[in-house]
Amino acid sequence: MRAILPLIYEAAQPYLADPDLLIREAAVHAAAMTLAAPELAVHIPELVPLVRSTLSNSEYRVYRYLAKRCLVTWGVEPGPLPDPWISDPEAMVPWEEGCSDDPPF
Repeated sequence: MRAILPLIYEAAQPYLADPDLLIREAAVHAAAMTLAAPELAVHIPELVPLVRSTLSNSEYRVYRYLAKRCLVTWGVEPGPLPDPWISDPEAMVPWEEGCSDDPPF
């Protein structure tokens, strides 16, 4: 199984800068997941900015979670990233009429 990781990384390479966001996210995700192989770890520095700019800002919380996990695993300070468990940060804004713990009625 580990022998195919370099093949997956090579297959994802052409799509890392794809203009279609969904394709770019999938490619960055695929490439990032292959970097657990020691022979591919040399590619970590080139993937860090892509993980930060693509996966960390994704609408999909799983990609945001994986971005943080990858950065921490690689020994890179993840910095301020969106909370991976909140799907819509705007939903967490308290009501203007009162405390967010108060019911809306």
